[in-house]
Formats: sequence, C-alpha cells, structure tokens
Amino acid sequence: MKGVVFMVKINLLVGLTFGLNALIDRGLSIPLKEVKSLCEEKRIVEALERKFPFEETGLDLSLPEHGTREELDEIFHDKAITINERKKFGIENNGLCLLIAYVQEQILRELVKYYKIKIL
Repeated sequence: MKGVVFMVKINLLVGLTFGLNALIDRGLSIPLKEVKSLCEEKRIVEALERKFPFEETGLDLSLPEHGTREELDEIFHDKAITINERKKFGIENNGLCLLIAYVQEQILRELVKYYKIKIL
C-alpha cells in the first residue's frame, strides 16, 4: 500500500506541474510576491482555484483521497518559509514558475524519502 500512496502523490505533483506549465504557456502569471505570501498563509490552493477555474483553464486541483488541500498548502508553506527562491531556483518574477519549482523540490524530497537515498 505504501508504494501505491507514493505513486498517487508523485502523479498528483507531476500533474500539477503540467497544469501550471500550461498556464504559463498561455501567458498567464501571478506576481511572485503574491504567490509567496499566499503560500506562507496556506491559501495558495484556494487562490489558484479562484484565479484559474478548471472550466476556463483546465488546471485540475481536485485531490484524491490520498492528498488533501491542507497537505498541498502545507507543502507550499514549508517551501515558502525555508527556501530563498532567487538563490536556489533563480526565480524572481513569475509566481507560477515558483510553484513549479516548489513542486519539483517536493517530488525530489518524496523520492529521497521513499527510496531512502541521500542527495548531495
């Protein structure tokens, strides 16, 4: 069961990066400072749903039973308060790019945790 939950979480995170990337491809964005603030306040998922409704954008933020809105907000919160986005990711402007970087960082953490490996 542990492997199934792991794969569901990875698939959710990868799907989220694809959805965010599609928004950027359409020329959409949110200012980085706004995204960082929403992440710190644990309100980013709600804000994304409001700003980019699924019916209009295709951004799917529906979460399966193994993932909750709170868990996703907590992931983004953790990254926002611990990572210097400019220094680590080279991101200074587009908040959607920042969210993609946060999700990529979380995918890496999940892989490290699941496979019990160390990354330099």
